[in-house]
Amino acid sequence: MKLKSASRCAAAAVLALPLLLAACSRQVEIRPDAETQKPVVLLVKDKNGDYWNTVKMGAEAAAKDFGAKLTFDGPGDESDVAGQQALIRQYLAYGMDALILAPDDYAVLAEDVDNVVRKGVPVVAVESEVASERVSSFIGIDNYEAGRKAAAKLKELSGAKGRFVILSSAPGSRNAQQREKGIVDELSGSPRMQVADTLYCGSDVSLCGVRTREALSGGGRPDGILALNAAAAVGAAREIERMGLYGTVKLVAFENSPEELEWLQEGVIQATLIQNPFTIGYLSVKTALEAAGRQKVEKRIVTETRVIDSESMFWSDNQKMLFPFVQ
Repeated sequence: MKLKSASRCAAAAVLALPLLLAACSRQVEIRPDAETQKPVVLLVKDKNGDYWNTVKMGAEAAAKDFGAKLTFDGPGDESDVAGQQALIRQYLAYGMDALILAPDDYAVLAEDVDNVVRKGVPVVAVESEVASERVSSFIGIDNYEAGRKAAAKLKELSGAKGRFVILSSAPGSRNAQQREKGIVDELSGSPRMQVADTLYCGSDVSLCGVRTREALSGGGRPDGILALNAAAAVGAAREIERMGLYGTVKLVAFENSPEELEWLQEGVIQATLIQNPFTIGYLSVKTALEAAGRQKVEKRIVTETRVIDSESMFWSDNQKMLFPFVQ
């Protein structure tokens, strides 16, 4: 079925409305004097991504509420582990009261985290864990349970039968591994469902499209795709439309980038698992300041996930997760 560009524009306008209202949604707050603001650094995986900019909005809101001087930074690509290491060392040299880190690598960054804590600066990990016992707190979703939820939705959509492909980021990604395990475990109870293959395309939308085309062009075309990040979801959705397989190949995604929400409203993506990056950002600053003040903090704060479709995306509770900065 050929989708009309006009309908996509209309969908984009509807979904953009809450973003336009966001600027008017908060009352102006008086910031504390610059001298009393505690310097907190938020280093994310990719400072240009939609997800990370929503984390930034939540962190900025908390910085206003709790009197922090927030610095937001990160490499330009999630694969740039060395770049993130250099930023950690740079900001440690500049001086900070706390570091909030979304680590690009679970193992490699552990030593850098340990070094930061040895210098008296607490570290809060967000979205992804890091292999250090010195982290004050981790804030993020349960990726294993998220994988199970997404697979359960696919099971519902497919009538618990068919062959499916997982489209993931990278073989070594801890988050992706946990999501994949959740998917496999959930589908193991359905003998007529089979994971035919796991394909990797990082955060490159074009490459994700290529991987999707390869999977759908060969013999034994899969009945559906589980796309484990926004790039995978968008790349797969574009290719499914281009190949005229809209409605034939089920697509269950993760995340809620603006383009994903357009594809969801049009039905190319049947469902997506959403989380609340705004809340993650807000809680990260609050927790980091508490840790810097030598207060006891929770070692692990698990934030909510929810599977939505084209109908439930407009329910008020789901809108609060999609657009938490509009209240």
